[in-house]
Amino acid sequence: MGKRKEKKNFLIIGLGRFGLGMVKQLSNLTTNIIAVDIDESRVVLASEYVDQSLICDCTKKRTLIELGIQNIDHAIVAIGNNLQATILITINLKELGVKNITVRVDDPEYIEVLERLGADEVIVPEEATAISLANRIMSDSFLDYYQVSKDYGIVKVMVNEKFEAKSLIDMDVRNKFDVNITGIIRENKFFMPKGNDNIYPNDIILVLGKISHIDRFDRFVNGK
Repeated sequence: MGKRKEKKNFLIIGLGRFGLGMVKQLSNLTTNIIAVDIDESRVVLASEYVDQSLICDCTKKRTLIELGIQNIDHAIVAIGNNLQATILITINLKELGVKNITVRVDDPEYIEVLERLGADEVIVPEEATAISLANRIMSDSFLDYYQVSKDYGIVKVMVNEKFEAKSLIDMDVRNKFDVNITGIIRENKFFMPKGNDNIYPNDIILVLGKISHIDRFDRFVNGK
């Protein structure tokens, strides 16, 4: 399947309700998180979930460099109510070469502006959005996420082109990974699979289970 890739490194800037929600959810999936805010009380709250929680002013490019921005795969700007700071940070992240930048804003009128400044994704969130986004960005092959309950969700997983076709019986995903394959999308057509159906390269599969279990299954399928 190839060499397993290292997990992504995340930087979350702004630890209000949305930012802290991202911290909580991502901390269930990875330890590679830096959480920062200029408010000490918010940083203290985040420290309950991650090892690296810091008081920082990320509107200053030097601060981002000191944080090790060159090692960050995905930055989430979650300030929201401070548009000027959001714009400055987005520009800094882009200029410093961060590959993926997600920006939270409160006013949808600024979505296009932030996209032009370098944001890869701009969202106007509610708390549930934080949970969905956190799970989706954990893997490049996660196309979408639907929360079923507090602990369970359904993830649309893209199977990469190098996958060797296997039947669901042979994969035995229920016993090996504690997940269920609830659907397959192939050539834009959806069907509910049976045990003797195969999973093929470039299939999109709907996987039900705990997100940590789905993550393990994704690593198996996609050679990570």
